[in-house]
Amino acid sequence: MSPRFVFALVLSISAASPARAESCKSWAARGSREEREKDPKAAAASYTTALSLWEDGDGAAAKAKVLCARGSIREKDGDDAEAINDFGACLAIDKKNAKVFHRRGLLYVKAGKTSAAIGDFYKAIALDIRFGQAYLDRARAYESQNELGFAREDYRHACEFGVKAACAKAKALAPKTSSKKKGEAKGAPKTGEPESEPEANEAGGAPGAVEEAPAAELVDETPAPKKKKSSGSGYYLPKYRDCLEALNTCVDAGDSFGTCVSKAPNCDKKTVRGCCPATCLKAYQKAINRSVSEAEAFREHFAPDASCGIPPKIEEED
Repeated sequence: MSPRFVFALVLSISAASPARAESCKSWAARGSREEREKDPKAAAASYTTALSLWEDGDGAAAKAKVLCARGSIREKDGDDAEAINDFGACLAIDKKNAKVFHRRGLLYVKAGKTSAAIGDFYKAIALDIRFGQAYLDRARAYESQNELGFAREDYRHACEFGVKAACAKAKALAPKTSSKKKGEAKGAPKTGEPESEPEANEAGGAPGAVEEAPAAELVDETPAPKKKKSSGSGYYLPKYRDCLEALNTCVDAGDSFGTCVSKAPNCDKKTVRGCCPATCLKAYQKAINRSVSEAEAFREHFAPDASCGIPPKIEEED
């Protein structure tokens, strides 16, 4: 074997070795380095190569990491549609990534898909109950839909978790309270102010005195006392819309969703106007027990189209 042939063989083996050494891991590392070197275009290309070389042995977590990294580059580059696709593929694997749910939610907001955005913000908060920025962005999404009760609740939570920009919004959306005291009628004398003395009657008697009429002519004009209406089940037929109206009035007055639901009478126990179906109250509490937020549970179980609010069908008599 000639020395020239041996040399050529060594060169060919050396050239082939890097190709065989290529892997998802090596290209992912390269992409990460290119990101640090501020070369996002090259990094995105390296991540794409890494994904093309991915094998089961590399592990699902490694694939999710590369997908999220490429999605982040595409997000910064303004390629929102592809970023959403990458984040979606990443979240299909890494289902507990609160930050990526939040980032995809923001992209949905930009795309005008507010309902989808709210869904992602809910998932982010469910994974991280103290995620203040997610509360703030969900509040903004609710406010854009004029759902001010939900927006106020989320602004309040965001403020509690340190997002100062949310505090002013929570205050601005708080219900306005009247400066007048309850029961103080317009033009009524102020407390402690003496009322004007009544004038004497025509007969010159003491103020307020009434001349007695003959016994035969006395007529009792006092109206008969009204009978109290029974609050029994036979008098008021519960209506789901009355339940919703009472709850929304309570929320608009400034109470939290949980407080308003806890105040609502249970129609199975007390049939009064504004009572709520027991099925809805129980479903709401179960959602809370699963660590669902008050706003989300309220939105699900106290909406006009909520399944728990549909009255049961009554069999027709023959």
